[in-house]
Amino acid sequence: MSIKSIKEIFNSLEGSWLFDREIKNLTTDVLDFANGKASFTFLDKTDYNSLYYEETGVLSLSNSSKKINFTRKYIYQLKDDTIHIILNDGITKGELFQSLIPLDDGSSFVGTEHVCRLDLHNGKYFFKNELSFDTEYTVKGSNSNLEIKSVYTKIEN
Repeated sequence: MSIKSIKEIFNSLEGSWLFDREIKNLTTDVLDFANGKASFTFLDKTDYNSLYYEETGVLSLSNSSKKINFTRKYIYQLKDDTIHIILNDGITKGELFQSLIPLDDGSSFVGTEHVCRLDLHNGKYFFKNELSFDTEYTVKGSNSNLEIKSVYTKIEN
């Protein structure tokens, strides 16, 4: 079943997901990997326009045997035809990370540019169906030149 409206896409996010992530340094061609679990939960059962997002995972660095545990938290808010992603941890908690603007195909979104210190973050989201979506990010700055690709697969209960 394909997803048709932004509201259907937003609602389909609720639940638990597994993710696999590739982080490529475009300057050195070093490829690191991360994987883990993410969840989307409605913040308020009377307001279905805000989802709490939390991911936990392990980053595996290819240049060493080091593994780094990580957690990230966001709030996804649906307003009109846009999904806003709000940072929900660290010193930037409460700041807008990106607004996802739908593209003409109805299942792809481009994120507004986010400036984090000296880095520029740009993202794209591709919602294949209610059980799978992908993200692609670039992070560019004086010390960053990354391409980050993630594949999310919903855990069916």
